[in-house]
Amino acid sequence: MHNSKRVLLLILGFSLLLAACINLTLEQSDQAALESLREAGSDLSKPHPFDFYLYHNNKSGAQRLCGELNKMGFQVNVREGAIENEWLCLARQNFIPSENKLAELSQVFEELISTYGGEYDGWETIVID
Repeated sequence: MHNSKRVLLLILGFSLLLAACINLTLEQSDQAALESLREAGSDLSKPHPFDFYLYHNNKSGAQRLCGELNKMGFQVNVREGAIENEWLCLARQNFIPSENKLAELSQVFEELISTYGGEYDGWETIVID
């Protein structure tokens, strides 16, 4: 991975962590992350690959989340999370970044979480020239 892309992922991760620490809404943290992408030179008129992180405390719960997201056109992968007894549903999709699209997807994730349990833990992408 190109060094500037790695730095951007760290910046985006830090932006989301900072947002959580100062109680920004998801919408505000998405705005800040999109601005970071823009400032890093990303062309926000082009599709970007987005990875979304949803966690569940058991494998079958993560599989249910991923199954629903797969039906919606996401590429999905279930694997063990970094924390013991935690399972990751990694959902990937390419689209042109916008606040509206990210807000729409956040709503979808929150509805799935309210149905199947778990936690939505944000997203990441890379700089696209």
